Amino acid sequence: MRVSAYFTLVVGLLWGGTVVAQSPVSATESSATFNVFLRSTLVGFEQIEVTRSAAGWTIRSRGDVTQPIELQNQLFEIKYSLEWHPVSLRIEGLRHGSPFSLSTSFVNDSATNKLEDSGQTHNVTNTISRDAVVLPDYFFGGYEVLAQRLQGSDPGDEIPIYVPPRGSTRARIDEVGSQQIETSSGTTVDVQVYRVSFLSDDGPRAAEIWADEDQRLVRILIPDIAIDVARADITAVGSRLKAVSHAGDEDIRVQAAGFALAATVTIPVNHPRPEDGWPAVLLIPGPAAPERDGTLSGVPVLGQIAVALAESGFLVVRYDRRGVGQSGGRSESAGIEAYADDARSMVKHLDDRDDVNRKRITVLGHAEGGWTALIAAAQERRIDNLVLLGTPSTTGAELVMEQQLAALDELGVSVEQRTERVALQQRIIYAVMNKGPWTDVPEQMRRQADTVWFRSFLEFDAADTVRRTRQPTLVLHGWTDNHVAPHHAERLTELARSRRRGVSVDRLMLEGLDQTLAETGPDTVGTYEDLQQRAVGLSLIEPLTRWLRQVP
Repeated sequence: MRVSAYFTLVVGLLWGGTVVAQSPVSATESSATFNVFLRSTLVGFEQIEVTRSAAGWTIRSRGDVTQPIELQNQLFEIKYSLEWHPVSLRIEGLRHGSPFSLSTSFVNDSATNKLEDSGQTHNVTNTISRDAVVLPDYFFGGYEVLAQRLQGSDPGDEIPIYVPPRGSTRARIDEVGSQQIETSSGTTVDVQVYRVSFLSDDGPRAAEIWADEDQRLVRILIPDIAIDVARADITAVGSRLKAVSHAGDEDIRVQAAGFALAATVTIPVNHPRPEDGWPAVLLIPGPAAPERDGTLSGVPVLGQIAVALAESGFLVVRYDRRGVGQSGGRSESAGIEAYADDARSMVKHLDDRDDVNRKRITVLGHAEGGWTALIAAAQERRIDNLVLLGTPSTTGAELVMEQQLAALDELGVSVEQRTERVALQQRIIYAVMNKGPWTDVPEQMRRQADTVWFRSFLEFDAADTVRRTRQPTLVLHGWTDNHVAPHHAERLTELARSRRRGVSVDRLMLEGLDQTLAETGPDTVGTYEDLQQRAVGLSLIEPLTRWLRQVP
């Protein structure tokens, strides 16, 4: 029997097993919209509603997720008893334009499924725990119940999970922590962070489930497959995740073109200030970063770098991009050149500060933020040094196709589906760049793609921009970066060395680090704080600080 790919997100499930069931807890009714990110790119949404009646609890949702997943959730409805025992499940939707449905009834320790997909009907019956949390893959409403069941859990506890129609697994609680989200009004929302592992014969799959004070779902992070599902209010303009802090932090606002950029200056506190001022580093986030800390898959990449560099004697500035976090401006009308203008405004602020050495201002761009750094460096003579961290080396159009193919490989789609999706992506690129019509492109995809930003991104050419820079350059890249493949570092280095001015170029490949700068592999299962600390470990910070001290 073939089971639809939409019910196989948790790969290689462990069937059956002994579990430690959590006690049922109380809950509140709620409704919220969640944004769905894949590889840090917004790909869809899901609207989730939780209601209660005399018979029990009902979770309903609807939503859309675009390429490469391409799922339309027309109806998701899961019912539980008042004691949180599953009663029934209904799912109706479209997958690549084809209808499918799933209906499941639960009686004691049995789950009976009827799956209709691609014109075929399958009937599957599984034995499950009466206390199981039902998590159909790519339908995130089910995680509302998991957030409830995690309340009061301790590390080592296990919760039974049922993934219809495949079977049962377990979620082991590895750590319980906390996080804070700062809103535009200045209030702080406290959330509980539950780090769990979905267990299987092939090894655990790590995930994070965030819940607010009412134990309502806030966020789902599954780093291994680059899925991030976040409640809209925590990703809204004006909200900021307080991921890291430092004794030398100072929040400021810097005037840009008609609006202000919100930023954090981190000043060394355990070093005497040099007579000619601190050497300064400006950190530029990529377009996928939700705020100034550059958080990706739960790791505050730029926030951690800022703290580490300040501890090494550098004044560091990181900022929210225009229209993001607490910065003003409108992102929908801005292209990549406008973002480079914002970076230049930040550089001017550094140059005007009395505590900064104006001859030692470095700009560091992370991921596609490196392209913003390149444009700013080509135009701004106040930038003395340039660091490109995990930065692509191609045109934007080439990068989009490369990342599309990588995502399709991860999803394991059929050859036919792969061909269709690649062709659709190519049509979108041609249409955005005015090289072809919008024929056979779904309206929702056109609305997402037909923007000033995406057009400027596709047209950007790293090779042309690198040749116009004049600064000593350091290229850093993680060997396990699956967002921007390591081969880009070699090409960037070659491009920089071809500059006529003969300025210095250095390249360092970071063993065991990915785009988040977190170590990967079976030996990296530790605490959430450990993961953050590894993101700015010695393998990155030591060579970066050494290079920054050596350049003129």
